[in-house]
Amino acid sequence: EGSSRRRGWGLLVTAGVGGALVALYAVVTPFVTPALRKVCLPFVPATSTQIQNVLKMLENRSGSLVDIGSGDGRIVIAAAKRGFKAVGYELNPWLVWYSRYRAWRDGVHQNTKFYISDLWKVSFSHYTNVVVFGVPQMV
Repeated sequence: EGSSRRRGWGLLVTAGVGGALVALYAVVTPFVTPALRKVCLPFVPATSTQIQNVLKMLENRSGSLVDIGSGDGRIVIAAAKRGFKAVGYELNPWLVWYSRYRAWRDGVHQNTKFYISDLWKVSFSHYTNVVVFGVPQMV
């Protein structure tokens, strides 16, 4: 009986460790794979100074706004608070889900949309204002 009990615990521990590794892989992969692309597109959060600079450039402007590579949605949410219909495109699904949550939490989810998409496969021609923070190879 003691041997079967230890075997049961061994299976439980193995399943727990395996599940934890799968979960870790699912969370880390979207952050690591952009660095492995031909053109590296890492996630670097916008600073408050950068956000203020974008908002300053948007003064006396109207229309729709798109943030290409929106990351955690800071710029999209800040623009929505200023009255813009703002959209963010991001490759990392975890960041898109987090952006949607932050927009809901900040009460601007009606004026924001976030899409999981490769920025090279989207047309931005119908947006009035375009925001891009990227590496030089991308721009």
